[in-house]
Amino acid sequence: MNNSNTTYSEKKLKPGKATAFFICIGIASTLWILQALNTVYTYTVTVPVAFKNLPQNKKPLTQIPNQLSVDIKASGLKLFLVLANQPFKPVEIDFNALKAVNKQQTYILSSNAINFKSSFKFETQIKHITPDTLYFSEKNGYQKKIPVKVPLYLKCLQGYGSRQPIITPEFITIWGDTTEINKIDTIYSQPLNLVNLNKSYTSELVIIKPSATISTSDMEVEIYIEVDRLIEHTITLPISALNSQSFKQVNVFPAKVNVKFTSIQNAFSIADTTLFKVSVDPSKINSNNKCPVFLNEVPKNVNILSIDPKEVEILIIK
Repeated sequence: MNNSNTTYSEKKLKPGKATAFFICIGIASTLWILQALNTVYTYTVTVPVAFKNLPQNKKPLTQIPNQLSVDIKASGLKLFLVLANQPFKPVEIDFNALKAVNKQQTYILSSNAINFKSSFKFETQIKHITPDTLYFSEKNGYQKKIPVKVPLYLKCLQGYGSRQPIITPEFITIWGDTTEINKIDTIYSQPLNLVNLNKSYTSELVIIKPSATISTSDMEVEIYIEVDRLIEHTITLPISALNSQSFKQVNVFPAKVNVKFTSIQNAFSIADTTLFKVSVDPSKINSNNKCPVFLNEVPKNVNILSIDPKEVEILIIK
């Protein structure tokens, strides 16, 4: 009776063929993964790049790339962690840090001068970079510095306003044939259309070349627009009479007006009323001895809502 029970228990504890098969598969897979994570691989990744401090007075012989192909050598584990950071953050490359040869006509892209760790998040061995060399030639022809303008349509959300956009750089240098260059006094970027804006905005915009034969020191500009809530103000300002020296005396009644306006938060100090100038022109007096009031000086980033009163009486003593 005891022998029968022992045999039954042994059969119950012994795994079946299917279970044993999957256990073996699991062990083999684990060993394979461990081996793969410790094996060293060479893998090619594509990394976005942004160049700064481009060589002045030089023309690139090929298009400046916006991405590089990078061959990295790393263990399977590190390679897995690197690839987990995709899409990679753009790497900034400073031409001042690159090795220049042939009288600065050729620039070498090397891992020593480029901080790929900022994008990969890990130290890796860089085997090769494609392209690894950038070629330039001297720019021939007349050159001049001109302002950059951004064709901009901007509309903020109700209750919000914006400061004057900041464009960087404000001026760029262009090269080309004298006849063409003399006709150009402004260069434009691609247009920008923004509506319902309720927070500050920044973007990079491509510069539009006037013609294919014109070269530019920069290929894009950055625009920054500060946006904040609008604050309503009312200030009392004195009225000045224009050309009053033509008369013995010019008296204005009332002598002050209330000006209501809006400005974005922290853009204007309510105590600084000297930025406004309210005037009347006595030569435009009407039959009722009244003149319209107008603002001939207004600070930037201010939107005038009303002037009260719109007209004032004038007494002229000749």
